Amino acid sequence: MIELEKLPFTTELYEEQTELKHKVFRDYFDKWVKIVGSAHKLNYIDGFAGLGAYRRNGKVYFGSPIIASEVVSRNEKNAFLIFIDNDKKVIQNLEKVIEYKNFSKDLRFKLVNGDFNETIGEILKVDNIAPTFVFVDPFGFGDLYYDTIRNIMQRIKKPEIIITFMYNAVTRFMESKPLEKTIAKVFGTDAWKDTLQGGEREKNIIGLYVSQLRRISKFVFPYRLTFPDKNRTYYYLVHLTNHPLGASIMKSSFAKYSLGKVEWLGENSVQTSLADIMGIKVNKIKGLLIEKYNRQCASYEQIVVDNIDTTPYLESQLKDALRELESDGVVYIERFPKLGKNRRPLISIRYETKIYFNSFPSIERKSLLYETKVEYGNFTVNHVFGCAHGCNYPCYAFMMAKSYGKITDYEDWIHPRIVSNALELLDKEIPKYKDAIDFVHLCFSTDPFMYDSVNKRPFPVIKDLTLRIIEKLNVNGLKATVLTKGIYPEELTDKKRFSIDNEYGITLVSLKDKFKSAYEPFAAPFDERMNSLEMLRKKGLKTWVSIEPYPTENISKQEIEELLKRIAFVDKIIFGKMNYNPEATKCENNEGFYRECSEKVIDFCQKNKIQLHIKKGTPYSGAKTESLFKRNKTDKRKLS
Repeated sequence: MIELEKLPFTTELYEEQTELKHKVFRDYFDKWVKIVGSAHKLNYIDGFAGLGAYRRNGKVYFGSPIIASEVVSRNEKNAFLIFIDNDKKVIQNLEKVIEYKNFSKDLRFKLVNGDFNETIGEILKVDNIAPTFVFVDPFGFGDLYYDTIRNIMQRIKKPEIIITFMYNAVTRFMESKPLEKTIAKVFGTDAWKDTLQGGEREKNIIGLYVSQLRRISKFVFPYRLTFPDKNRTYYYLVHLTNHPLGASIMKSSFAKYSLGKVEWLGENSVQTSLADIMGIKVNKIKGLLIEKYNRQCASYEQIVVDNIDTTPYLESQLKDALRELESDGVVYIERFPKLGKNRRPLISIRYETKIYFNSFPSIERKSLLYETKVEYGNFTVNHVFGCAHGCNYPCYAFMMAKSYGKITDYEDWIHPRIVSNALELLDKEIPKYKDAIDFVHLCFSTDPFMYDSVNKRPFPVIKDLTLRIIEKLNVNGLKATVLTKGIYPEELTDKKRFSIDNEYGITLVSLKDKFKSAYEPFAAPFDERMNSLEMLRKKGLKTWVSIEPYPTENISKQEIEELLKRIAFVDKIIFGKMNYNPEATKCENNEGFYRECSEKVIDFCQKNKIQLHIKKGTPYSGAKTESLFKRNKTDKRKLS
């Protein structure tokens, strides 16, 4: 232990709140130096620098000038440090502390004995001032003027300020007539007099000070520190920055040493409330966000900008709330890019991420219902543009959308958008085409129960729109056929809402996870697809499977009999070969391979009394099953 009496410098008593302030400052300043210093020279200015050293229980602690010097030295950054104090003896003592610490000669210091407001004014006359961090820690309340702070924020391109606002001293002298001009200089306005009227005096005083600072700084947040042994405010640590990241990091730095809070309550700080433990805080944030952004889309950056210095919540808590809202299905998070370097969906939330609150990306169309040329089709609707499944067979719908300039690339395609006026269009178009319709297929160029691979479920908004479309078709006496690589919801088993004539299918061309990873990367897992389809079948609904495009053996080594055995419960099967894939054409004896597969499918369907359609271009294809889904004219069952 250092013997205090042998030190070549004087120390002062180290208070608990001062230690907390220094911990926060060290943590935040270190991050600021790392981030801003990666591309810039730096300045550090310590106003009211103090003696530079403290004592408590026989131990020496060092003040902000030494902390800043240590951080700059450790990070090996190019920085110039200026320490200012109005007391000459204090400056002399600080010089001894710096000498005692024996910093590298590369560390550049300047110690100034003078009034902070005047000294900083002279410093700021220089042009093109490098990014500067200013720590202003006055002992009294009247030593720092508002105009000085404004000058700092206006003259420096990347300013950062932490101010100790001595609230306890302010309240003791606010009603002193001789000090009225000084108080006006502190606040930068005579409106401080209004804070003396009525209740909530502290709220009004700090509110006025912060509102004044927000005139000159984009982000301002006051951190309350109480006396160690009582719940009464000692002072506020006020942070000013023009960057949301700075505001966010400072908040995290403070919370790191105050049990996740943005105030320090001394001995009371150790009393973490049961409400916080049980997650009530996150629920409050969720409610706040929904109330503020309901039915809107906001970038994550905008959410941070709006809330980081106007609420007591940390950025990490905002993210937690958004992730819970995403899990709840209340928000849709559109990530850019959607895929990482390993082509896996990203789950991170970045500044460019878009958050849709009780809404979804959308487009409008002039028409929706149309007659399709697909061989086993009739009429169809595609009420979603794009597909999150990102299939790589390749996907014919993706190729067409790109060739017609409707999308730019694969990343664009896998960000789905709903047709916002789909239901209104159907109201107009169903009467127009109703007499010509045998059935309506959902969908040929997208997926009606699209799977959200990040949250492991169908997209709630897409699912809801699809159910409403099927219901609307059924109410108008129209049968729906549905095909998905997603998961069917149990709502479809409601026979009062949906027709028993509807037919529900899944695409299933393999049971191999390796194939899925390469060709259907973000579609629902095979087992979940089949289980949801089997659930509908057990409820008495019609089911089918599209085994198309079926891969050649050089793409996936598999036995088609295994796949067929797994789907033996279905009513109908469509089988077709893989097209547009150069690897499939390289398969030795391609024609013979598909001929053998077709024969196995035909034999299986005959034995299990399953209706079959083999697509054109595939061996044993024919026109006789193209009406696979058309209603039998003798079928007297009514659509419910």
